[in-house]
Amino acid sequence: MARIRFKKGLQYKFLKDIYIGSGLSWTEIAKKLNISNRTLTDWKREKYTISLDALQKLQNIAPNRDLNLSYKVLPDYWSVPKAAQKGGLALAKKYGGPGIPEGRKRGGKNSQKRRKLSPELYQNCNLRKVIKIPRKSLTLAEFIDIFLGDGGFNNFSQIAISFNKENGHDYFKKVCVLINRLFEMSPVVYSLSSTKKVIRLVVSSTNLVEFLVKNNRIKKGNKVKNQVDVPYWIKRNTRYSKSCLRGLIDTDGGVYYHRHSSGKWKSFNIGLCFSNKFEPLLEFVRKTLSDMQFHPRVNQSGDKVYLYREKEVLKSKKGRVQERFNWHAWKACVGQLTEGSNPSSSANLTKINS
Repeated sequence: MARIRFKKGLQYKFLKDIYIGSGLSWTEIAKKLNISNRTLTDWKREKYTISLDALQKLQNIAPNRDLNLSYKVLPDYWSVPKAAQKGGLALAKKYGGPGIPEGRKRGGKNSQKRRKLSPELYQNCNLRKVIKIPRKSLTLAEFIDIFLGDGGFNNFSQIAISFNKENGHDYFKKVCVLINRLFEMSPVVYSLSSTKKVIRLVVSSTNLVEFLVKNNRIKKGNKVKNQVDVPYWIKRNTRYSKSCLRGLIDTDGGVYYHRHSSGKWKSFNIGLCFSNKFEPLLEFVRKTLSDMQFHPRVNQSGDKVYLYREKEVLKSKKGRVQERFNWHAWKACVGQLTEGSNPSSSANLTKINS
């Protein structure tokens, strides 16, 4: 509704002239205007402006009075910008400005609550994905150590696991099935533009990140600096440890030619190597292999664990300690070990020319 703005002091003068010219009491004038006595008093005090409709009625009450006063007609909603400014300043004084972290955090939490209560109203807005929270199991233990080996946190709501497509022998497909079985989520597969041999699985879920950090004590940030370790619930269980070992060797292990000399003889045989920069993981691999009655050895620099005995390497393959071999090296190695030699021998020996 349009309002009337008088210069200071003129609004009271105008109402006083109406009161004198009409011969009515203030209560009677209020009744004719269909307002309360309190409102009329506020107008006399110039606390509030008079409405245009009330001005016209007042002029009819005392038509013989000279009411030629200057005033300005204010349009509808003229006070909204000013009121909004005052309200914003009062809100900022009470709760802090909208640009500070505390205000944004509070607003984000309130927004999430509203979205959960009425998701149909926020169909185009992002909500936390509901995931399956798996129980402790062999499958979860294997995934944890695949993640420790080749995975990492992209940010607070996303994880990524990278693979060599050629050597992985489509191993990433198995990991996709593993993630879907554990969390009922399907990772997105990216082929990096820099090389066609590297692929990356990406899973976006804040709940998944929180599950890995809070439930399994996996630290965010630089894995070498943090020296990530296998969760305790895996270490204390032999079956979980074996499954976890499989995941680690799948990501950071492989078979190779082990060449060495023994007196006058050169020999080479199949070896298995696990390489990593995380001391807790190296110790876990060494201890778990020892508990399996294998004979692991750690190199002098302390960043590799080896199996040198051919029977143990073959046993690790048969027992599925290692799922993802470098198949090209494996076939070449087996071919040279068996070609023209006694199949029962542990290594192919060649005498050094004197």
